[in-house]
Amino acid sequence: MILKKSILFCMFAVFAASVVFTNPPTKSNETPYTIMVYMNGSDLESDFGLATDDLAEMLDSGLKSENANVIILTGGTNRWVNGAIPETECVIWQLADGHLYEVESLGLANMGNPKTLSDFIIFSMQNYPAQKYGLIMWDHGGGSIAGFGQDEKFYDSALTLMDMKKAFEDAGLRENKLEFLGFDACLMATVEMAILSADYAKILIASEDVEPGDGWDYDFLSILNRNPNISGAALGRVITDTFIRFYGCNSNEILTLSVTDLSKVQPVMQAMGRLMAVAEVETQFVPLATRRANTKTFGEGSPRDNYADMVDIGDMAVQLRDMYPAETAAVLQALKNCVVYNRHNSDVPLYGLSTFYIYGGKSIGVYSLDVYAGLGMDKFYTEYLHEFFASLKEGHASPIINHELALWQPVNEDVFRLVGLNEEETQKWPLLNDQLIPMYTINATENSRFFATPAEINGVEVDIAFAKKNNTWQILGSRNRLEYVLQKGYDPILPGSKIAIYYEEWDFATDTQTWVKGEYFTVQDELQLEWATAPSDFIVMEICTDACGYQSIN
Repeated sequence: MILKKSILFCMFAVFAASVVFTNPPTKSNETPYTIMVYMNGSDLESDFGLATDDLAEMLDSGLKSENANVIILTGGTNRWVNGAIPETECVIWQLADGHLYEVESLGLANMGNPKTLSDFIIFSMQNYPAQKYGLIMWDHGGGSIAGFGQDEKFYDSALTLMDMKKAFEDAGLRENKLEFLGFDACLMATVEMAILSADYAKILIASEDVEPGDGWDYDFLSILNRNPNISGAALGRVITDTFIRFYGCNSNEILTLSVTDLSKVQPVMQAMGRLMAVAEVETQFVPLATRRANTKTFGEGSPRDNYADMVDIGDMAVQLRDMYPAETAAVLQALKNCVVYNRHNSDVPLYGLSTFYIYGGKSIGVYSLDVYAGLGMDKFYTEYLHEFFASLKEGHASPIINHELALWQPVNEDVFRLVGLNEEETQKWPLLNDQLIPMYTINATENSRFFATPAEINGVEVDIAFAKKNNTWQILGSRNRLEYVLQKGYDPILPGSKIAIYYEEWDFATDTQTWVKGEYFTVQDELQLEWATAPSDFIVMEICTDACGYQSIN
């Protein structure tokens, strides 16, 4: 993981000097803005100091306190690498004129508890009145089913969408709406999040897909010196543009950020309901499943880590346009009306809002759909999800939509281990430190394709991520399996790491598939990705995937 400014490891003293534990600035009567940052540090901070990095960006932004208050709640992590912020308590800070002032301690509070969030909002709005209020949620995210955040101090406790709705209600935001609600986290630009927050905020700023580990560029705060009365929508454009500009259009990172007018989001869900109300799953399941398989999906991982099932709503409509032209046109128009700004580097057009659409996470479908039903979304869309899942589980005969060459290692007469995948007609197979590995396709941007290999690193289950750009391969790092919340960015795989690859074993006698862990190897200097011919006793057979996601051998 490459840090933005290397500030963590060579400038601790400079950061610590900016942290003041006494005499915060005198509170003003009212400022143009108060921006609240709910900074759940989690492993992003304890392992890599990414929260510290973003705090340093805020300090470096040059924001003047007369233009905006920035009030930050820190917590949720086992270790703050800056040596100044305590990890034994949650602390409210004020960022003012290049310094971070301690304002109040909340003790050791669970940042996965909605009361912690509501108490922070109430304290900030009462003590730092402003013409406009913004709230930024900083940590991991998991979309409509998983929600936001993981508090390391409380067994990775997270906030569900309904938890956040309760916090917003209890904080009185129905009577005093936020100018904007922002998520510096993965997968939170969802129509479900938008609808549940529409009573409490005017604008949603969030990412449809996973975010890079470094997240937003907080230099955006400097705009408030030039335009302290900027609207939430206009500030959202600035946040989006600085985010894209920092990483660059040719970046290997997946980049998506959108700005949504929450007063216009309800028609999107209503149009989705009308669309799915005319979709007859019982008679049209195969074409529906085929189009779902081809819909742009976010947060995908290897087959061992593929539960998010968030899709772009616009692409979902485009895929169904030939079947339901009028209904899909209504969905696309509703999206156009409410998504006021949207930038990305996806390989296909994105429309700025995602939704939950069960597919890859069939194994946890009962749980996911139970959570979804509790969100109180459109009746027809919710019913469609249940009907689609029921047919998906039955494994209806459906067309083959993907073919890949697969390399198989014989285990015995009936059992074969899948040790390589390749979409190209080639006799070369990927090796990671001399071990054959299956690399599953998971995503694509305009510039790169992304792959994942399930593994265990130092006792933790992960996906090892790879990118291919202009026929050049890069090992991006690893992403932990964090239950249903997705890790922001990738962890570096360091020398001394002990790795075992997970492989699928197919028993053709019993027609069953199981996962087995390969032999461990230790990284010496760095991981090496190479390509080689297969051993002579290994077998190449084509693996076929149908529209329901089920596989067979040809």
